[in-house]
Amino acid sequence: MQSLIAYGFALTVPLLATLAARRGYLPAWCSSIVLCYAAGILLANLRLLTPPAGLLEELAGGSMLIGLPLLLLAVRPREVLRYAPRMLLSFSLCCLAGLTATICATLLLSDTVPDSWKVAGMLTGLYTGGTPNVQAIGLALEAPADYLVLIQAADVLLGGAYLLALITFLPSIFARLFPPTPEHTGGGAAGATEVEERVSFLRGAIQLVAATAITATGAGLSYLMTGRATSPTFLVLAVTSLGLLLTLTPLPRWLGNTYPLGEYFVLIFCVAIGLLADFRTLVDRGLELLYFSAVALGLTTLLHLLLAKLARVDRDTFILSYVAAVYGPVFVVQVAAAIGNRRLLATALGVSLLGFGVGNYLGIGVAWLLRGLLA
Repeated sequence: MQSLIAYGFALTVPLLATLAARRGYLPAWCSSIVLCYAAGILLANLRLLTPPAGLLEELAGGSMLIGLPLLLLAVRPREVLRYAPRMLLSFSLCCLAGLTATICATLLLSDTVPDSWKVAGMLTGLYTGGTPNVQAIGLALEAPADYLVLIQAADVLLGGAYLLALITFLPSIFARLFPPTPEHTGGGAAGATEVEERVSFLRGAIQLVAATAITATGAGLSYLMTGRATSPTFLVLAVTSLGLLLTLTPLPRWLGNTYPLGEYFVLIFCVAIGLLADFRTLVDRGLELLYFSAVALGLTTLLHLLLAKLARVDRDTFILSYVAAVYGPVFVVQVAAAIGNRRLLATALGVSLLGFGVGNYLGIGVAWLLRGLLA
């Protein structure tokens, strides 16, 4: 009975969270992802639901492996490369800043956080594509479930505060530091995927079959290469590679916008991980990870600002590329509206979706590098 209730809870809460986000019921610093994490944590720590940990881990892993290819199939790399050179440049600089910052933070603070190389990998993913990267990389590196919750909690606190600044007073300050945005910028990428688009039930079922086939193929490759169909690191990299390769074929356009369904499976993952979170552990380890995340985010932000200034990136491109890398597509829509520039929306969404794929490679690569350096 506990298992059935857990499944029902994990499947229902994401629907409610998505509805709340679409109707504007959530504050600017919050998102459907945060709401799903919070719901799982609350229910688990009130001891209202205690399903087996193994069941929740399987639910979390399975939902991420289905959601990941759906998110990747929403990428339109040809459009991004063709129509968004300045946005892509600024986004790349943000990725470079995030990679450098997390490596430096780990080398400085490796003694304060156990398995800091795993945290660095997840934070690198966070700063190159947002929360889904954190989850996929955490799964690939077999990171403790509470680390995923702690990193998300730190991101809500630190990233939420900076996001509020980005939609209030920071744009006027950045206007003095960066050139104005050209009027013609962004018009060419009108075909980029709009993350708020909805799909029919039949189209969603077809998308689900396609994602399952990609994951199954990845599992088959994992078995051939490692002898294990569910080797976490290889499986995540295989699914990522297959998803990105398929974006170069007609399949994504035939399937339509796969982002909403992919986001739903990511939200299921969030609920399951939240149900695994022990509040006592969060209190014990939270301060160390909060400090680690603060150093990494602060360095990322400052390095990106410096690099973008040197590259003479315009103000709106600088802001939206940062949001695309660190916060993800949903917040790109919000910030574009807040700064009054929806002409750059399509290109910013495009690079943000591209970051889902790039971030997995970068995050796992950084983790492996740091594991060798710290050994």
